[in-house]
Amino acid sequence: MDLNKAIARIEENRVRAEASFVFCLWKDPQRYDDYKNVNEGTDKTLICEDQVFYFMIGRGIRRQGFANIDNITLDTYLADKPSLRKHYEELNGWRACVAMMDLIDPENTDSYYNQISKMNTLKILATKYDELLSHPERFDDATNEDVYNTFELLNNQAALITGQDSKVEDLVVDEKYLQQCNEGQDQGISYAAGAPILNYLTLGAPVGDMYMLAGHSGAGKSSLIFELMVLPFAEQGNQVAIISNEMMSKAYKNMLLVHILTKDLNYWKITRKKLKIGHFNEEEWKMLRKAAQITKEKYSNIRFIKMFENDTGKLLKHIKRLARTGTKVVVYDTLKSDDSVDDNMWQALLMNSRRIFNVVNKEQIAFVSTFQLALHTTNQRWLDASCLSNSKQIKEVISELVMVRRLWQDEYTGEKYDCDPYYRSKENPKIKVPIVLDKDKTYVVAFLNKTRNDEDGQTILFQFDGAWNCWRELGYCTIINDHGQYDRR
Repeated sequence: MDLNKAIARIEENRVRAEASFVFCLWKDPQRYDDYKNVNEGTDKTLICEDQVFYFMIGRGIRRQGFANIDNITLDTYLADKPSLRKHYEELNGWRACVAMMDLIDPENTDSYYNQISKMNTLKILATKYDELLSHPERFDDATNEDVYNTFELLNNQAALITGQDSKVEDLVVDEKYLQQCNEGQDQGISYAAGAPILNYLTLGAPVGDMYMLAGHSGAGKSSLIFELMVLPFAEQGNQVAIISNEMMSKAYKNMLLVHILTKDLNYWKITRKKLKIGHFNEEEWKMLRKAAQITKEKYSNIRFIKMFENDTGKLLKHIKRLARTGTKVVVYDTLKSDDSVDDNMWQALLMNSRRIFNVVNKEQIAFVSTFQLALHTTNQRWLDASCLSNSKQIKEVISELVMVRRLWQDEYTGEKYDCDPYYRSKENPKIKVPIVLDKDKTYVVAFLNKTRNDEDGQTILFQFDGAWNCWRELGYCTIINDHGQYDRR
């Protein structure tokens, strides 16, 4: 192998790839936060002189807190750096930068970075392989397994050197870690004000992980999440964002209004349906204006983003920007495959969920999403991962998986499959106090299919009144498992 020719072939597009990567960052400087280790210390990810120059200037501007790079920002940054300004002007100044930025799309940043990383990996491997194979006598006394292990180790080292997705730590437990345990820092963001039992079982919505609420169409997923999770999150002072590719903002505004009318103002004459019909009388106008004022005072920390297409790249961009501007919880309604995917939609959905997890973990926010269960499982009494159909592998990515459905008529008190609902006595938690269900009311059962807190397999019962989106967590229940995995009786 001619090593020089091989490396020249590997790197024939390096200048273009590095320039494209750098000016993607210039066009969207917040993306610098995703590449904190690039050319930091001894790292040599970028090696082209001009590209490294532009990269370091952009990083310097970003570290000063700027969210955009323009001519004025550059002049300000270079004002006390005469040597940098001189070289910048030798490279044709702002005109050259604009010309490059006009050609690229920041959505391709990861792709350009991947090209550069691939070149670096191939260059390292070509060099190391050439060194090893130019002296084959070193393997004279080696076994086949020795040879395999040598090259496997070489491949792993190259991947670690050129990747940005790994973090190596030791497992020594120190006083700082013990203090973190004592402070309960592994607990998620609480929604105990809405659903104390479910919150206890999941230890809140985990930070840096994914929480999924799944159900069939019409099961009340969005309503439940808004009432029992979004509002409690916000009431604790957390910045919360709802990203929806299904409902418009007015649907959430209506749920917020009826919540305030009933819970804060104890006014029950306006339902969700009444808000759609309109034609309010004087009394109703008065109460609605009071409720509107409370939204400003109490819930101004809830933001809403409408997405008109299923584009994971755009979703990740929203998550990053929200996280970096103080958002602690992102609620996504509903997780689906990208619109452009057809035959491979389930595999794409799995890959997208992994991409979402990686960003959520890096940004250390709580991510809660809804998911629609497979239609053919509508008549399945016990809900489990099989209801996710071809996308059941998503369960391996998420931390908490809760599935909901309406309680069936034959599961009401006294019926054939009576779910035997109960709550635990506050005085003595070992005592189960039975609950008698009203056949004129609607109930929803939640199946805790997965949690990392050793409480999976539990079934929790809620009472639901859709007119005012009122949810009340009643207690535990026992659903007959006619599907096979558990028999809770």
